[in-house]
Amino acid sequence: MSVGSSARELAAATPVDRDRYVDLLRVAALAVVMLGHFFMTAVEVEPDGAVEVTNSLTIITWAQWLTWVFQVMPVFFAVGGFSHAVGWTSTRRHGGTYADFVSSRLDRLLRPTFAFVAVGMTVGIAVEASGNLNPTASMVLRVIAQPLWFIGIYLAVVALAGPIVLTAPRTA
Repeated sequence: MSVGSSARELAAATPVDRDRYVDLLRVAALAVVMLGHFFMTAVEVEPDGAVEVTNSLTIITWAQWLTWVFQVMPVFFAVGGFSHAVGWTSTRRHGGTYADFVSSRLDRLLRPTFAFVAVGMTVGIAVEASGNLNPTASMVLRVIAQPLWFIGIYLAVVALAGPIVLTAPRTA
């Protein structure tokens, strides 16, 4: 599919047995996680010029209850586990190996991650080369990359998906 594919073309190309509800849950959970992390980060410049990164929920305390309403991490991991199980089963059905499964998942995850890192590094280098790398700009560039810690955890989950599915009790 090309980048400009319409929703109708994408829907027509999707296998009929694909669980679209799980896809909806994955997209919704991912969007809430990303937006939550984005809105929780606050960069403050103190009167003395010091730059502090803090959690915006310590500043906007009335918004703390929203974390209970938008608690999506269990959904995120449940649908991710389901998707890994379906992907691993499909890989095996098509004669693929565990290495094929992990390789395809890593490719799908790391390709956009590397693009994000490349753009971030390019912006950082451009800001530094322009002579505008003040403490605030430096802190913002570091904060943008903070959510990448999660990639390592998710890669571990991907690597364990095959062994977990293989050892899970079979039903029906």
